[in-house]
Amino acid sequence: MRGERMDILGLGGSALDTIKVVDHLPIRDGFCSVRSTQRMLGGSGTNVLVQAQRLGARTASISKVADDEDSELIVTSLKEIGVDTRGVVTQSGGYQAPHCLIYVDGDGEKALVLDSDGGKALPKMSAEEADLDLIDEASILYVDLTPADLSMTAVRRAKAAGKLVVFNMQEDFDTVLAKGVDREFLYEFLKYVDVFAPCQEGIGPFSGSYDIGRQIVFIRKYFQGSIVLTRGSAGVTAVDELDQRNDMPAFHVDVRDTTGAGDAFIGAFMTEYLLRDQALDASLRFASACAALTCTAFGALTSPNRSVVENFLLSAQHEEHR
Repeated sequence: MRGERMDILGLGGSALDTIKVVDHLPIRDGFCSVRSTQRMLGGSGTNVLVQAQRLGARTASISKVADDEDSELIVTSLKEIGVDTRGVVTQSGGYQAPHCLIYVDGDGEKALVLDSDGGKALPKMSAEEADLDLIDEASILYVDLTPADLSMTAVRRAKAAGKLVVFNMQEDFDTVLAKGVDREFLYEFLKYVDVFAPCQEGIGPFSGSYDIGRQIVFIRKYFQGSIVLTRGSAGVTAVDELDQRNDMPAFHVDVRDTTGAGDAFIGAFMTEYLLRDQALDASLRFASACAALTCTAFGALTSPNRSVVENFLLSAQHEEHR
C-alpha cells in the first residue's frame, strides 16, 4: 500500500554474516584456530535499520539479494524484525547472497572479508530496479553510497521531496573511492545531505588531516548541515548547523565484538535526534550507549532495544555520581 508511512528508508547493502571467533587474528602466512561460528543477518545498511527498528522507528530497505537460500534467510530475518522489504529486489542468474566473513579475537578485534565466491557477486542495483517511489513515504532517507550512482539519484529525489537525508561514511577513504566516486562526486553529493556522519580515519585522507578541528573546518567548506564525526573508542564529536560542538566520550564496556557498533550508533542517533527531536547531547549519549552495548556480544544483530539502553544509561549515571 502506498498510503503507509515509514520513518527511515535505507538504501544500502543487506548481507549474511559468518562470524568466526578465533584465538587470535593471524598475520601474513600465519595460523589461527576457530573456536565458534555463527551465521546471522548483516550488512551495514541493514544493521542501521535494525537498530532504528528496535528503538521504535518504522523502517524499510531498498537493497538487492540473490535467488538462493541465504537470500531467503536475509529477507525472512528482515521481516521478522519488522523492516519493510517491499524495496528488496531479488536478482536471478546464479548469483550468491552478499556474504561477509568476520574473524573476531578474544579482545574484540576483527578482520572482515567480503566473499564474492569467484565472481558470483550481485551486480549493483540500478535506478530502474530500485523502487524510489518509497522515498515519498519516508521521513528520512539513509544512504552510505551502496551503490554510489543510485545513491546520488536517490538523494536528489529525496531533497526535491523535502525529506531529510543522512549520509553515513564509516569506511576508509580507499574503500569509498573503490565505489567509483571521486572528490567532486562527494562535494556534489553533500549538497543534498542534512546529516553527514564520517569516521575520523576515513575523512583523514580526504581532508588531509587527522586533527578533529581541522577535519571539521574542511568539511564546513562543502557542507552546512550537522556533522557527526565518529572516533571509535575515543567517542564522537558532533557539530550542529549553528556550529555548536559537542564531544561525547565512548562508554567503557567489556568488548567482545565491535561489528555493527557504528551502525547501531547512527541508527540510534537518527531515531533520537531526527525522529524524537531530542537534544544533540542526549541523542549522542543514547546512540553511544547503543554502540557500546552492541560491542558486548558477537554480531551486529545484538543491537539493543530501548529498555536495555535506558537501564544501561541509568546505571552509568549512578556510576558517574559515585
